[in-house]
Amino acid sequence: MDSTPQTATVRAPAAPRRPDRGPSRKLAELTCEKLEMRIIEMDWPVGKVIGSEAELLAEYGVSRAALREAIRLLEHHNVANMRRGPGGGLVVAEPDPDAMAHAAAVYLRYRKVNPPELFETRTALELAAVRSAAEHIDEAGIARLRTALSRETRFLGGDESDATIHDFHVVVAELTGNASLHLFINVLTQLSAARFLGTAALFDKQAARRASPPGEIAEAHRVHQAIADAIIAGDASLAQHRMLKHLNTLATALGA
Repeated sequence: MDSTPQTATVRAPAAPRRPDRGPSRKLAELTCEKLEMRIIEMDWPVGKVIGSEAELLAEYGVSRAALREAIRLLEHHNVANMRRGPGGGLVVAEPDPDAMAHAAAVYLRYRKVNPPELFETRTALELAAVRSAAEHIDEAGIARLRTALSRETRFLGGDESDATIHDFHVVVAELTGNASLHLFINVLTQLSAARFLGTAALFDKQAARRASPPGEIAEAHRVHQAIADAIIAGDASLAQHRMLKHLNTLATALGA
């Protein structure tokens, strides 16, 4: 009789299937990814119909349920929308940058980004933004800055402001023409506003208001005006100096 010890075969337990990750769900996600990739490779042609439901069913070989779930995901991500009726189909959409910024801001709030980390990042990005804005400012950009400053004046003479008083920073970022700077500064500005005004500011800029010490609103407006003046003059170094001083003041107010 063979006395050699027998080695038992140990099988790893099967991973439990998550109820929201069944085969049809995964197929829908894969189909969504394929459609997103196709749209990106087409250079994101906003408004173009890329196929009717029947055409997409035939092309991707999935069930109607899986395709409709994939389309729901695309619509949720602001990638494409299904248009019904004659001439309808899956239409390439223009992503909403504010929605993207909001989602990122909520995620960073979940990750508990603290004021020192927030302002370390803001400082690096916003100094780059004011330099670029000053180097590329044109008449349209000047008009955008002046409009932003004009909107702030409604708070002057009062003792309350809402999150829109931070919009000046987002406008400066937009003037750079750099979509990544615009997006990330928008995210960080939303987080800063929520730190000052409360979580409601992440969802509605005008929903949360804050009583300010005497002169604080007027001083913030004066500083924004000074930064704008330097940008309009094309003086990048002065614009950076004024922005750095302003961000340091905001950071101190939040204990960063």
